[in-house]
Amino acid sequence: MWVSISRKLDVRRHTREIIESASQRECPRIDNLDTLQRKLTDILQGSGKFLLVLDDVWFEPGSEREWDQLLAPLVSQQMGSKVLVTSRRDTFPPALCCEEVCPLEKMEDAQFLALFKHHAFFGPKIRNPQLCKKLEGFAEKIAKRLGQSPLAAKVMGSQLKGKTDISSWKDALTLMTDKLSEPMAALLWSYKKLDPCLQRCFLYCSLFPKGYRYVIDDLVYLWMGEGLFDSCNQNKRVKDIGRDCFKEMVSVSFFQPYVGPYYVMHDLLHDLAESHSKEDYFRLEDDKVTEISSTVRHLSVRVDSMMQHKQSICKLHHLRTIICIEPIVDDVRDLFNQIIQNLKKLCVLCLSSYSSSKLPYSAGELKHLRYLNLKETLISELPRSLCTLYHLQLLLLNGKVKSFPEKLSNLVKLQHLESSFKEAIPNIGKLTLLQQLGEFSVQKKKGYELQQLRDMNEIHGSLRVTNLENVAGKDQALESKLHKKSQLGSLELVWSYENNTNAEDSLHLEVLKGLMPVLVFQS
Repeated sequence: MWVSISRKLDVRRHTREIIESASQRECPRIDNLDTLQRKLTDILQGSGKFLLVLDDVWFEPGSEREWDQLLAPLVSQQMGSKVLVTSRRDTFPPALCCEEVCPLEKMEDAQFLALFKHHAFFGPKIRNPQLCKKLEGFAEKIAKRLGQSPLAAKVMGSQLKGKTDISSWKDALTLMTDKLSEPMAALLWSYKKLDPCLQRCFLYCSLFPKGYRYVIDDLVYLWMGEGLFDSCNQNKRVKDIGRDCFKEMVSVSFFQPYVGPYYVMHDLLHDLAESHSKEDYFRLEDDKVTEISSTVRHLSVRVDSMMQHKQSICKLHHLRTIICIEPIVDDVRDLFNQIIQNLKKLCVLCLSSYSSSKLPYSAGELKHLRYLNLKETLISELPRSLCTLYHLQLLLLNGKVKSFPEKLSNLVKLQHLESSFKEAIPNIGKLTLLQQLGEFSVQKKKGYELQQLRDMNEIHGSLRVTNLENVAGKDQALESKLHKKSQLGSLELVWSYENNTNAEDSLHLEVLKGLMPVLVFQS
């Protein structure tokens, strides 16, 4: 098991993370600590001996009780189990019962150089011996100025990876000759070498707490909602551009793979993002905060109640973003009526609350909204006013939503609709930018005909078209222009037979000819 603590200990959250690491699946949202600890105890008793790594721990004065609570479920487990703690400090709370403290020595110069060269020369071998010798000479000089920081070696080496022009290496060596002895200076150099689009995406991550586990698509959807990268490349979806940005930051070690689908960012890189985004980005994590700078445009929330901070938040007239990192106790209706409704420029709203089943009608007043995430809520009813958010591009719903507003097809800029509910959307053909559909059921009534698919040429992934017996003939099938859906990965066509007669078979064959399904799908 491996859990990053990173600064402030949160017993409930970190117990959940230990459970997730031990079980390799998401822990249900449980706020009762006793219930969480019993669940962890049951998992550990069934697993035998364990090794728990608590990474990057910061011990704050007065936190002894919290440490006792966190470690309580581990105490009575099987002999031979171990807890390994990494920390930048040399003081430890009594609850850890440390048997041995092992200060990490600095790497040998040769080892550190080998680490830097591993990242800087990763990939195809340089065939020109003279060039290779020159670059290795630069590598030796640069490595000596990185303060023996493995992170700096990894990030800066990754930034130089694949660069065979001498000027890039000279730049790394001479541009900041006096400053590169500090690891942060090396990270800053690497940040400045990023494309401006990547810089914006990197700074955006300061909205999330240290140790946060990122999922590629979740972060990319937020970037899309913020408009952090342009979509001038007509051959690529905006989502694919975003994924490329993320992969590029992984390749230069600004993100590191974690467990499963998760990625993490090193604390020093997070510090760098914070230091360059103070004016625009703010994390509300402390109930003692009384003032938020009026320049803040992007806000993340990690407190129990936003209503306690109503006065400060309502002054943020230029606010574009609200992201709830963890559930708030506020009633969603009060939240909208007293805070969110007044933030007319809001573009991104990610709610997390378990206090209400209805999205208030006033949500329709957020006319600039491009991203709305209700996945971590109990909201099951969507108001008709939602259909007036004409700029909405991404709508993410939970599994409790069982019906869509009648005029959802008015959201003509909608690109991504995430919902486990499969009800047909009337006149869905107006959503020409929608990129996933999953299933389309043909009906004879208006608004559900096969020709609704005609202009929906952005659909990716798989598509299942059912009830094709409701298509009157080849001409109607031709109107679907199925052959233009060239981005599909798979296509399934389904008829429900009634009489199984020759005439019926003949009609179905004519319809199939009219559909002209594309034969070459995206791999």
